[in-house]
Amino acid sequence: MDNNQALKQYAGATTYLVSLSAPADYSANCRLMGPIQASDGMTVPQFVEKAFNDELKFAGVYAEGGSELTGTLDHIEFSSTAGLTNGWWDLAWTLKSANGRSLSVQNRYAFKSGFDAITACNQTAQALGPAVQDLIRRTVSDARFGELIRQ
Repeated sequence: MDNNQALKQYAGATTYLVSLSAPADYSANCRLMGPIQASDGMTVPQFVEKAFNDELKFAGVYAEGGSELTGTLDHIEFSSTAGLTNGWWDLAWTLKSANGRSLSVQNRYAFKSGFDAITACNQTAQALGPAVQDLIRRTVSDARFGELIRQ
């Protein structure tokens, strides 16, 4: 809801995220349980791109043909063992507009993970959605976001 409210101030403007690339050094492995995956078999960049465009649609500012944004996930990292039973996601990205402007935002999202590997890695995967929502909130609430979507 916070993202929707922040985006409502851009009513009349239209934009969309065309593509989002990932850093080469991202490791999705969680303890010995294997990789953390986003829902529906998407990669983390695909998940973030879809979430961002969905937020734009929900707020009524999404339109192909609007101001085109491209992005890079500059940093993706997580921990399922912070303080033994806590975890965090660190996400950072840079969005670039066809108008030449860019915006870099980073965010750390903390959550309860669990003690054993199965619980902790499951909680880490579950926390990806809220972590992405937090990154989007920080982005669309930034005063510089409006400069990105001006054509």
